[in-house]
Amino acid sequence: MKYITYVGSYTAHDHADGVHILESDAETGEFRPLSVLNTFESPIYMTLNRSCTRLYTVLGRPSFGPEKRNGGVAAFAVKGDGLEFINEIRTGWTIPCHVSLDPSEKALVYAEYSCGTAGYANIMEDGSLDPACAAPAPESVNPLFQVKHFGDGPNKPRQDSAHAHCSIVTPDGKFLLVVDLALDKVVAYDFPNRAQGLKEVPSASIDTRAIAPGAGPRHIVFHPNGRLAFVVFELYNLVASFRYTGEGFEFIEKHSILPEGETCDSKAAAIHLSEDGSQVLCSNRGHDSITVFNVDTDSGRLDWLANTKLGGRFPRDFQFMPGGKFILAGLKESWCVASYAYDAKTGRLEEVARHDGIYRPLFFAFKNPR
Repeated sequence: MKYITYVGSYTAHDHADGVHILESDAETGEFRPLSVLNTFESPIYMTLNRSCTRLYTVLGRPSFGPEKRNGGVAAFAVKGDGLEFINEIRTGWTIPCHVSLDPSEKALVYAEYSCGTAGYANIMEDGSLDPACAAPAPESVNPLFQVKHFGDGPNKPRQDSAHAHCSIVTPDGKFLLVVDLALDKVVAYDFPNRAQGLKEVPSASIDTRAIAPGAGPRHIVFHPNGRLAFVVFELYNLVASFRYTGEGFEFIEKHSILPEGETCDSKAAAIHLSEDGSQVLCSNRGHDSITVFNVDTDSGRLDWLANTKLGGRFPRDFQFMPGGKFILAGLKESWCVASYAYDAKTGRLEEVARHDGIYRPLFFAFKNPR
């Protein structure tokens, strides 16, 4: 089966192509470029709705504010192999680093790293983003739709101030979770009552200082069963598992995602689960590899399976192709997208194809089969 694949990447003055559109073959792992969109700055992270009719992405616009204060989120209609712009709203600070849809697909939630902000935008019937949810001006917060974190952590300079790195809604829709790398915390907000403003729920937040102070939580993902969650810690190259009770989280265990005895300078990046939830995969930037753990779905415990070097620099993110036979990885500092055959029994990856010249690629989203 062949899938349209949207690749989010960084842009620069001499590298304006932001969204690269590929055709990926989920049976062979081969892929080929189709087209690019180059009308906005650094659409590094994106999400598709379940019906693959709308794509939402982060971006920067000069109209939103000066450089490094020009962040926003945008909505696109999926039209054939391409995208048709719907609308966009300002988020007030730097370009957000993460977006996702809530389970009902009635809201887009986002996190912004540099200034520690996060928020949401209501999605209208036509798929557009509600303009009322926009930040009123650069370096400002819309209090009904946004929050700004304050504080720091012990691991300086990376934990010098709040850094929101991921924003997702729990599978039951009860909490907006904002993962803050500097605060060593996954902050939970009451999501059903968000119309009155986002209110923290301390009993549902995860204080990771009790697990690994200074480790810098980066992303959180949920198991398909909705009862387990996994957090990857960037600064100490760790992954931890938690049990979600519907009211909060219970810590289960943590593991290094680097091979035993490895001493290279490396930082954890992406975390994803296999389609059936039987395995957790984490990428390492510096070691330039992907580590695989088997998941015990009853206990939530993780068992190291394998680590594979990818043959390129800085795998900031990766995604399984539909069907789970192959993985696409964005080798950011190699300016390369590469595909790998995935052996679920051994956890090993073997390169199948690569395309060079995509400037600092990052994230992947797959549309329904062509």
